[in-house]
Amino acid sequence: MNKEMLIASWNINGIRSAERELLGFIDGFKPDFLLLQEVRASINDLSLFLRYIPQYRLEFNYSGHPGYGGTALYYKENAPLEKVSCSTGEGILDNEGRSMIVQLGDLNILNFYVPNGSRGGERLSYKIDFYKSIIRYAKDLVDKRYSVIIGGDLNVAHTEKDLYSPATNKNHSGFLPVERELFNEILGIGFLDSFRIFSSDGGCYTWWHMRDPKRERNNGWRFDYFLVSRGLEAKVRKSAILRDVFGSDHCPILLELER
Repeated sequence: MNKEMLIASWNINGIRSAERELLGFIDGFKPDFLLLQEVRASINDLSLFLRYIPQYRLEFNYSGHPGYGGTALYYKENAPLEKVSCSTGEGILDNEGRSMIVQLGDLNILNFYVPNGSRGGERLSYKIDFYKSIIRYAKDLVDKRYSVIIGGDLNVAHTEKDLYSPATNKNHSGFLPVERELFNEILGIGFLDSFRIFSSDGGCYTWWHMRDPKRERNNGWRFDYFLVSRGLEAKVRKSAILRDVFGSDHCPILLELER
């Protein structure tokens, strides 16, 4: 058995449209766990190639709305997984297929697809409430002495280093003060941004506009994260952004942990 565990996360922005790229990614990187967001399908919509990847199993959390949202998990058949759940007990987290919980002993991996608040009004309030529920749920796990990884599309650029033009985006959802403060609250209950363990650089993004398909201008935002509870940081061997992997307007991210 490998001494490391490799976890990947990718907002795939339509699993069916990215089938070739997703299958290539799994074949090339062979993650133990792959968290997906914005799958935009139900499991019954998938091709046989996506439903039955050799040596992997698949779990789905369908949004209930065709072509919208949803999360999924691919994991190796020999992974030491005890349970996959789509229920947190926090009502808002359990709506629209936006959450998955993976239990491996005292380690919990949380896969979240945080709503986009760019339409403002009720949708921004929904996003804020979603964040508050993440904080409650994650704090309860930490208080119970679980190790926790929060992964996925968290839909916030945390600092000015995490988007290409902070000055012109300060009033846009994804970089609003209230959103960034909620992200700070998650860190405050005992989490670290794993990418920042290794890099303090700006210009490292995970989402780019579809009008720049080759990401040449690098006018991006860092929306995708692996946050690790304190105590896990000593086991983190790598946290990487795979900017050169295409197939979605987001790129995948990786987290490598000592088992």
